[in-house]
Amino acid sequence: MHKHHFIYVCLLSLLALPVGVMAKDSDWVVVTLYPSQGVYSANELSKLVPAVEGLWTLQDEKNRPFIRNIDSLATENTIVAQEDSVRFRRLIEQRELTDSGLATLKTIVNEHPVLQHRIADDAGESLNIWVKLKYDYNQKEQRLLLEKIISSLQTQYQTCTTSNKGPLTGMSLQSVDLEPMGNNPILTTFNQLSQTSLRYGKGALQHYSAADLLSALNDLMNPNQSIISSEQVEQLYMIAESVRSRHLHTLANPSFKRFKLIRIIENGADFLPLPEFNIIQSNSWSANESNYQILECRPEFLSTQNT
Repeated sequence: MHKHHFIYVCLLSLLALPVGVMAKDSDWVVVTLYPSQGVYSANELSKLVPAVEGLWTLQDEKNRPFIRNIDSLATENTIVAQEDSVRFRRLIEQRELTDSGLATLKTIVNEHPVLQHRIADDAGESLNIWVKLKYDYNQKEQRLLLEKIISSLQTQYQTCTTSNKGPLTGMSLQSVDLEPMGNNPILTTFNQLSQTSLRYGKGALQHYSAADLLSALNDLMNPNQSIISSEQVEQLYMIAESVRSRHLHTLANPSFKRFKLIRIIENGADFLPLPEFNIIQSNSWSANESNYQILECRPEFLSTQNT
């Protein structure tokens, strides 16, 4: 591993899912936030962390905390490799909010297979806060919970306005749970998953699988060296798991006997046939007024709306 070579792979949220608990992929409510100074501003990111942390205390109508997990810039961590050590650090570190640190953060997000588009747009104008719900709620209940989330965020973003039209309007987050057809070596399954992920993601805003995460980790640890053995796949998985990788664990189990494909695509796109694998289940989240809201804080848009 090269000296001073940093590896930024987002593989962890601050709080992992409880053991043995499964939630439907459709159980999301999402807020798109347009910070007044853009996403990659030290001031805005410093506000984002307490704003997101404050969501964990929210309760539903039965006085239950209703949030299972939050995916956002404020809750993601990165793997950092330097010399021969691997460790994890928060994606947003106060001491790293310098001009160079913010530029690096933007590059990390824009190049990462899980973060890009899903967590923040390429231009750095907006970010998404994905909240996974603990319980099953109907659309009316989801809308009430979304309003609680918006109200909480507005304690930090007081002058901002809300709307229902944003970058995820007309989009769906689709996932497919798969298992291999036969008892193939891990490398064979890994290569099949990599190829299928490309086909599955054609025309999508974003697509990813465990193969994309492991390939990204390998590219940064071993530049110009491809993955050529099952042992390499297992080793990369172990490195990620050593820092409690929630994303990777969600996308595939260590034996690669079960895994997911995920994509963000326009509403109405059909699930593709995947003849290489057995399909266990499929789920879809589609943005609507009950589960999606925009918080607009940019001065130029606020002044236009107030005239």
